[in-house]
Amino acid sequence: MTTSIPKVLILSSTVASSRVGASAASFCLQRLGVETVVLPTTLMGRHPGWGAPGGGATDPAVLSDVWAGVAAQNLKFDAVLTGYMGDRAHINLGCDIIDYVKTRNPEAMIAVDPVMGDHGQLYIPDDRAAAIIKRLIPKADFITPNLWELDFIKSRLADGETLPHRLITSVLDGDNIGAVWQDNQSRWQVSHAKFESVPHGGGDSLAALFLGRLLLGETPANALARAVACVFELMRAADALDAGELPLVRMQAFINDAIALQLRS
Repeated sequence: MTTSIPKVLILSSTVASSRVGASAASFCLQRLGVETVVLPTTLMGRHPGWGAPGGGATDPAVLSDVWAGVAAQNLKFDAVLTGYMGDRAHINLGCDIIDYVKTRNPEAMIAVDPVMGDHGQLYIPDDRAAAIIKRLIPKADFITPNLWELDFIKSRLADGETLPHRLITSVLDGDNIGAVWQDNQSRWQVSHAKFESVPHGGGDSLAALFLGRLLLGETPANALARAVACVFELMRAADALDAGELPLVRMQAFINDAIALQLRS
């Protein structure tokens, strides 16, 4: 007797030498035992935070053609995870992909990480951010914004518009920092000590780990506690190693085995 393995389509950035975007998300999901298919919205050599990254946004026509090849395989996806959108046309493609997946599997889970800014400013063009808010977010079962992105999104909603369920990152809690899960019935928070320097890729990893645990049957509260615990261990290791990048391979055991942090409602 075989057990079905969940399959996730990831539409996000690919950065060759940095553990961010689809590279981080795909590794975390695979380590949980979830299959992944990646559509790269960028092809870059390194994270722009290190300097000139090389490469750039994937040509929308090429990305659409890659998706056509994937679709021709008639795969059944249990979820779609969207992240960084390198071009406004990628958002349109993302909406089409979500519609395609939901038509073939109405139970498929849609997770949107609205990667658009932090620390008081956008790092994508305003029209691209507006398209994410108007077109992509309404298709989500849940979104994973940082606290600044959530406030920005709320400021752009029309009267009467509501948000999907949300996993909010970078939420200050006294001297600590953490994440909050909020849906129509509940609110849960998990916090941990802050780090002086935060490596890239933590948000990508958290979104993937949370989604993966939901697909494996965990409750949102348990998924939150265990996903945040894992990212905390990854960041603690990166801080100790002064790595600047998440040591995903070195610390991969914690993806499954990190001790869940304490929840509070």
